[in-house]
Amino acid sequence: MSICLGLGLAATVVAVIWMVVDQATGDSVASHVHELYAPYGEVPDPIVPWVFLYSVFGLALVGWAVALIGTWRGSRWARWWSTACFVVGSALLIFGAVVSEHDTPILPLSWRIVSIALAAFGALTVVVAWLPTTERIKE
Repeated sequence: MSICLGLGLAATVVAVIWMVVDQATGDSVASHVHELYAPYGEVPDPIVPWVFLYSVFGLALVGWAVALIGTWRGSRWARWWSTACFVVGSALLIFGAVVSEHDTPILPLSWRIVSIALAAFGALTVVVAWLPTTERIKE
């Protein structure tokens, strides 16, 4: 389980680094928001999708890290924590990936793919977390 949690944490760190680089250089989210809303009049502040992304991925970092520490310590709550983080985090990630306005998704395709991929990785981690351990099999 530690391997899955470590990989999830690493993937989230990479996504956050990519977010910072994207916002500082090309700002794909701002470009997408402008393309989405320009034909309809006033363009909203593109910082709102960025705040959503940073918040969700920041919470994911905390969730992965706490689950990893709990697993390393052999805490019984680590499985439940992983499951709760998966449910909340995946709901937010999938919401961000599918929400749309004017029949166009709010987030650019690249961020929708990253969101769904991280949610899928969380699902894999929860499955691994609940697999029977060798101690359970022996009993």
